[in-house]
Formats: sequence, C-alpha cells, structure tokens
Amino acid sequence: MSNYKAISEYIIKEARNNGADQVDVIIVNSINANITVRLGEIEELKQSNPKSLGIRVFKNQRKALTYTSDFREESLRKLVKKTVEIATVTGFDEYSGLPEKNLLGIANVNLPQFDQNIASVSTDKKIRILKDMEKTGMDKDPLITNSDGAGWNDSAAHVVLANSEGFYGEEDYTSVNLSLSLLAEKDGVKQTDYWSSASRYLDRLDSIEKIASIAAHRTLRKLGGRKPKTQKVPVVFDPVVARDFLRIISQTVVGDSIYNKNSFLVDKLNEPIAVKNMTIIDDGLLKYGLGSRRFDDEGLPSRKNIVIGKGVLKTYLCDCYSARKLGFEPTGSATRGVTSNPSSGTSNFYMQNGTIPPEEIIASVKNGLYLTSVDWVGINYVTGDYSRGATGIWIENGKLTYPVQEFTVAGNMLDMLKNITMIGNDLEFRGSIAAPTFKIKEMTISGS
Repeated sequence: MSNYKAISEYIIKEARNNGADQVDVIIVNSINANITVRLGEIEELKQSNPKSLGIRVFKNQRKALTYTSDFREESLRKLVKKTVEIATVTGFDEYSGLPEKNLLGIANVNLPQFDQNIASVSTDKKIRILKDMEKTGMDKDPLITNSDGAGWNDSAAHVVLANSEGFYGEEDYTSVNLSLSLLAEKDGVKQTDYWSSASRYLDRLDSIEKIASIAAHRTLRKLGGRKPKTQKVPVVFDPVVARDFLRIISQTVVGDSIYNKNSFLVDKLNEPIAVKNMTIIDDGLLKYGLGSRRFDDEGLPSRKNIVIGKGVLKTYLCDCYSARKLGFEPTGSATRGVTSNPSSGTSNFYMQNGTIPPEEIIASVKNGLYLTSVDWVGINYVTGDYSRGATGIWIENGKLTYPVQEFTVAGNMLDMLKNITMIGNDLEFRGSIAAPTFKIKEMTISGS
C-alpha cells in the first residue's frame, strides 16, 4: 500500500473490526542527510529515507502501541490484529484514550514549513559549503590550529496523523542546520567552541562567513582562561546559556513532570514565580519556527500558550493524558514519535524579548561574570537547585576583561527567576528554544 490516507483508513477500519474502541495512526516518511567535514576531508556522509508507522489501540481503557516499516496490506492486517490483542491484556488506565472529538482540529493558518530548494542542493555542493566554512574559520587566526568538524544536516518529512474519531491531517516539514566547531591553542592549552545556524528554509540560514566568524571568536576568547575566586556576583547569561536556562523551564512546565511531581513548579499555577517583566511563551504557530505545526501529535490545533505572563505561571503545557490526570484542559502540546506514546512537550519555547542592548547589560556590572557555557549536570528538577560547571568572561567596571574557567555557578531556579534584573533585546531563534541575554542579580561562583 502506498497511499497514506488509504493506509490510515484501512488500519482504523481493521482495528475497529477486531474490537478496538478507538485507534490512531501516525505515519512518518522522511529523507535525511548528515555530512561532516573535518580538516578538508569527509568524515561522515549519511543519507537515509526511513518510513514507518505507529498504531495505538484502546479497548476498555487499556492501550497498546505497535509500529512497523512494512506497509504491505497483509503485514498491516496482522499487526493490527496483534495490537488489539495486546490491548486486551495491558493495564487499565482511567485516563487513557483519544482526545474528545470536539477538541480535534487543524489551525487555520498558513505556516511556512517546507522549502523545496533544500532538496535541490547536491551532495557535492554541501561538501563544498562545509569545506569553505571550515577553511574560513581556521583562517581567522593562527592560534586556531584544528577543527572538530563542519556539519550539514537536513531533513524533509511527510507526517500523517489519523484517528477513529474522524481526524485526518498531513503536513510536510523541512529543516537544515550548519555548524562549525574549532580548536585553538596557546601556551600548550587547547580550547574549543562552536557556532551553528538552523532554519526551515535554506535562504534563512546565516552565511558561512558569519558562522565561521562567530565560531572562531567564541573559541579564541577562551584562551588564557583563569580560575575565578569563590564569591557572590551578578551573572550575565549570554543567549546560548540563556537558552539552556529556558530548556530547564521547558522540562518543568509540562504536564508529565507536574503529575509525576518531578518539577519545582508543582502547585505554583497562577502564582508569581518570576520578575514582572518576564514573559515566557510556547507558540506552535510561530512563523518559520522550527517547532511550528498546524496540529499537535494527537490532532489538536496548535496554538500560542503564555506559560509565564509578567512573572506569573499561567499554564502547564499538557497533552490529553496529562490534562486528564491533572484536571486541566489540554494545550495542544502533545509530542510523539512513531515508536512512542504522546507526551506533553513544547513547540517554539522562548523568553519574550526585552528592551536593553546586551552591551548595556554588561556595562551595568562592576564585578561579575559573563556566562558563556555550562555543563549539562547539576540540576535538581524537584527542588530547582542549580549547580553547573561553567566557563565565561569576567566583567570588570562594565567591560569584558579575561576568560574564566574551571569553576561552578550555583543558585536555585526559583530564586534566579525572581532575581533577573535586566532582559536583553537580542532574542534570536537558532532552534526551537530561545532566549535573549539577561542578568541575574547574584549567584555563587565557586572557584579557587
């Protein structure tokens, strides 16, 4: 079988004929390319065209999930029968089931999600782009002596979602990413850093010159790093670390984390948890957003959700299951893959832009830290305690002075949210999570 609508209708009909109460089908057909060039040589070249589908069956409040890449009718018939049989012996769950019919739908918007020009770029051209970008970066300074690689990743996906409640939706998506990681060395000490650009559309990527320049600048500024003294100082989060900060919040505002009590935001709904000038949004309808879509992975229309509005926690992001468990309304926030059940997640999750230039934020600090990278360790999602290995640049009298390394920066997420004193105007989407530069009044630096 090759017609995806016909395939989904066949599966739904077969499942109902086998006694299923409800059923949904997700089909994903994608074309992916991954290329890495290092020191002018091809290190990785992968191209794939995976095609698969997942089936969820509900019977008497019991659920089963199966998946396959075999689209032959006979194979699908056997799989559907097996899925229904599995559903009869799984555990009872009063919250399981498809979304209520009145919740289903597709947002009536025209989202730019698919760029046909990406497919026209030949493999040879992609390799030339990577070689040129890597050479441009390495030529920026004699201290840049090596490369961890220049990368190209692109994907085109056709996604179909259908269920027995009458929902049918299909979408085409593209994405493309360019990245460069460089290594610099001085006095026998090596440092690495990177930069990247990602977009739905090829012509919205940063130029290779810009990516190479920023990657080189970020690498070179790490050379000659010192270990700072242990102290409490203001900390300015650059957009890379600010994005990481937002990622922590994105994992603690979702329904799954709330009902599992794995979040410092449990029981904080409608309470002020941050400074009044902070707003955090999850917008599935953001133009050109890498997380944008017209419907979520359960068939609910995508929408814009104000998660934190002027410092107040306004909503948790819920798929239908977590919404039922928590007694809330779903927010169009279901995410899933072919091999997994839906769960609550984010689309385009970002801190609203501020009004202050980042240079002015730095200039406001007499003695403090400009934080440029952190290790992904040391987060207690239940208490909000935050302790990360870090690198950055020390600020003296409002100016970036020297690099610092081999220290930790620590605080508590709720305290940090309430002590953000300045928010920058440099919001830029380089992924589906983004934040501008911001300053926290005081954090603990543990160094020498």
